[in-house]
Formats: sequence, C-alpha cells, structure tokens
Amino acid sequence: MDADLLRSFWEEVKAELAAMPMNAEVEPPEPDVRPLIRTERITLTSIGGVRLRAFLTLPGVPEDELPVPAVLFTPGYGGDTSHKVFEGLCYDKRIALLTIYPRGQGPSKELWQVPEGMTKLTMGLDDPAQHYYRSGYADCLRGIDYLCSRPEIDAGRIGVIGMSQGGGLTLATAALDDRVRCAVAHEPFLCNYPVALETATTGPYLEVNNYFEQNPQMRKRGLETLAWFDPLNLAQFITCPTFVSIGLADTTCPPETIRPVFDRIQPFKGLIELPEAGHSWNYIYRDFDDLWLRRFL
Repeated sequence: MDADLLRSFWEEVKAELAAMPMNAEVEPPEPDVRPLIRTERITLTSIGGVRLRAFLTLPGVPEDELPVPAVLFTPGYGGDTSHKVFEGLCYDKRIALLTIYPRGQGPSKELWQVPEGMTKLTMGLDDPAQHYYRSGYADCLRGIDYLCSRPEIDAGRIGVIGMSQGGGLTLATAALDDRVRCAVAHEPFLCNYPVALETATTGPYLEVNNYFEQNPQMRKRGLETLAWFDPLNLAQFITCPTFVSIGLADTTCPPETIRPVFDRIQPFKGLIELPEAGHSWNYIYRDFDDLWLRRFL
C-alpha cells in the first residue's frame, strides 16, 4: 500500500477527531479498599459524536511527585475488564492507567452498538470510510487526548499496552500518534489479514472468512478495505520503542501474522516468542511490561 495515501487517509481521520470537542465528564471515584489508588469513570466524545466510557486509575502519590507517567490500556475483542491485570502499575510503578473502551465494547456498549447483523470486523468492509476500525482507532487516539488534558499526567511520558485486539489497537495507536513514548503489544490481533484468514483456525478472523463465504463477490474489496487498518501497513509509522509477544501455539493470532509486522517496526524493539503458548495471558509478560515501561516512560 502506498505510504503517502495511507498517511493522508489517517491525517484526515485525525483532523476530524481534533475538530470534535472531547466534552469529558468525570464521575467521582467510588470508595476503594485500596488506599493507594483511585479510579474515576470517564465519558468522552469521539469521532462522529459517539460517546465512550473509560476508566482512569491514578496512583496515590504526594503532590510533589506529580505529574506521573501514564499508560493507555486497549481491550481485547470482547471488550472485557482484563485491565485489572495492569492495575498493579499504579501500585508498583506509580503510573496512571487509562482504560479506553472503543465504541461498541465493554461499558461503551451502553452508548453505541455495532449494527445488527454485523461484527466489528465485518462492519463497513465495502468502504474504508465506514469500517469499524476507522472509528475504533480514533477512539484510542481520543484516549491519548484525554490523558494529555489531565494535569496529574506527564504528557511527555505516555505509553500504550494491550493484548490480542488490544495489541493490534496498541500498534495502531503507536503508529498514528507520536505522543506515544512506548508500546507493548501482546499477541496482537488485526494483523496481516491475508495471512490471518488463511492460518487462523479459532477466534474472530473466522467472522471475516464466514462473511466472504456468504459474499464471495466482496472478498477483493473487503481485503482492500482491511489494508487501510492493518498494522502490517501502519507499522512503518511507529516511532517509539515497541515490545511484542507471540505465542507459537496461538491459533487465534498465529505467529505468521505477527512476525512480519514486528519486522517492519523501525525504532528500538523487543520480541518474545513462547513455544507452547496459545492465545492467552501469560504472567511472564508482567516482567517484560515492567522492564519496558521502566526503561522508556
């Protein structure tokens, strides 16, 4: 894909997002038995005027230690609350954590849902301007906007982290926003679609295969649309240190889909391949997360 065309496409998206007021609403934190952190529920406006839910967890540090670095957590395809795994950052590293739920995911489903009969992957496959991830990626960039708006956050020390779909969102966010200082993408989804559709035997890629089976005339156009959102093409724009993990037994995000993306990342980068790991969280990742964030935030 032509790099200039790709850059122009995303510059248009970012300009549209920048023109949309964020209109952030912050709900007072609920009582927490953990005295060293507090979590606020945030509602933001993103591209197209769609409202999103997010949760900001702040470490309880003295005023003279503010501002603190922050990490944007991007969720998996199910949009669950797996960010709890990362809340230890607030305790151990005194890093703030913003969990952003892109439209149609997790608590953001209360405000917007994928149209009936579609999934996030198949929505708008005939038109890049209508594809779900045009807005989904913009929603993640809105999360960076919000972190930069908070006085408690050091806007020069923001990272992004996620697993599976969250890993793909992490790579896309790092590629599209140069405010990101480091990125950690575990077993990233959304990568290298032509190969993924041939090699994945479990997970959401099968949604696209099913769609093409039912609509064979859409295959060429659909793959052309997905190329605008593929980290394989976006990786060339990543400017920050980036860490990637791969499970060699992963049938949802096969290694063949991730390695070529990693190879195209130009800045300092790190990779771990776990021989027997499938598509699941591995606690060894915590050690690498800690090392990467300590080094680069």
